[in-house]
Amino acid sequence: MVAAAVVVYLVTRQSSYQYRLDFVDAGQLVTGDLVRIGGTPAGSVDSISLTPNGMAQVGIALNSDFGPLHSGTTATIRAPGLTSVASRYIDLSPAPPFKPALPANGVIPASDTTGIVDIDELFNALNADTREGLRRLIRGFGAWYQGKSAQANLTSRYFPPALRAYSTLFSQIDASTPSLDEFLRQTSKALGAIDANAPALTDSITQARITAEALSSENRALSQTLVNLPGALARGSFTFYRLRTRVLPALTRLVNATAPTTGPLAQLLPRLDPVLQEAVPTFTLLSQLFFRPGPNNDLYDALVSLPPLAREVVADFPHAIRALRQSTPVLEFARPYIPDLVAWIANWAGVFATYDANGHYGRTVPMLDAFNFTDNALGGLLTQKLPNQRGSGAPLETGFLHRCPGAAIVPPPDHSAPFYDTGPLSNPHCRPSETIGGRP
Repeated sequence: MVAAAVVVYLVTRQSSYQYRLDFVDAGQLVTGDLVRIGGTPAGSVDSISLTPNGMAQVGIALNSDFGPLHSGTTATIRAPGLTSVASRYIDLSPAPPFKPALPANGVIPASDTTGIVDIDELFNALNADTREGLRRLIRGFGAWYQGKSAQANLTSRYFPPALRAYSTLFSQIDASTPSLDEFLRQTSKALGAIDANAPALTDSITQARITAEALSSENRALSQTLVNLPGALARGSFTFYRLRTRVLPALTRLVNATAPTTGPLAQLLPRLDPVLQEAVPTFTLLSQLFFRPGPNNDLYDALVSLPPLAREVVADFPHAIRALRQSTPVLEFARPYIPDLVAWIANWAGVFATYDANGHYGRTVPMLDAFNFTDNALGGLLTQKLPNQRGSGAPLETGFLHRCPGAAIVPPPDHSAPFYDTGPLSNPHCRPSETIGGRP
């Protein structure tokens, strides 16, 4: 069964990963060129095509040992060296494994790829003066090495030992591949945790920088403090001696004398704590009330502005008091008629509520001497007169120019209208006798 499982895995596993890379310029790539990861061959170029928007799309096949790639992978077209003119390869920089994996035949956009700048393109970008300066620089290097070939040869003798040492180092690294892989995985997890907490880490670094700047700005004060520290310690020692020999015995006697009082106080403090907790927002609001950043927005600014305000109103208040005293009779006259005025405004819309094709209209029916009024226990009774008897009663009266509030309605049974007050809010300007029917 194990052998069968191994065979199935070897047969069905994905032998390579296919991806597409968008470049602004293919940079003389051809199919079959190498794809490297960290200098190690990891795949090859399968195809080169043109996208509808004019980009060069390079198809690569990545060996299964190096896949899959993850979101954020970057690619760069490079040359093996200056001796090669047309030889190119693609250098991949895989993204961390905690990033999302790219789908099969996925596209790495041009924003994550970098083309190659050929040496002739670089020289063509230079103007004539710059090219002349570069030519002189190269000739200067030639003049610099002229006559020093022996030293150069001696230096080159040390290259083989150095290369052997590097080969030994890389062999040891290759022998420790599992440990290195575990190290890289743990490093990837650590980088992922750092990336997830980047804002907090950035804020911590910013705060540390501010703290360091504050400490560096206080170097002179810190130096002066260190100079004064020995004398302060000497005086502090004497103070501690007096504290131990005099203050602490007296404090002990004070504690013993206040022991009967501290018992109830210990019961009060736990009850006082919730009160203080509730009072914290109140004190916060009070502090904002008395002092807030900015001009003219707290009680302190208001108190500062009071003296100029007082000087302004000293001359205005007497005039205002005189105006209020002179307007008092007018207000006393108008006060009782406020309900009549409000009722008139509220009921005015009801008079013209009906309308026809010509718009709203008001209907009035004058009824002159159409009722008889009879006093009874309920306050009065209205009885309708016959049509031939209307107008035969008392003649209509005119000249009612001093009616009291509520005199325009039929007197209610409780005699609350017309209103006439003889107290502090009296209205002696009106006449209670001026009512409907000439009766109070």
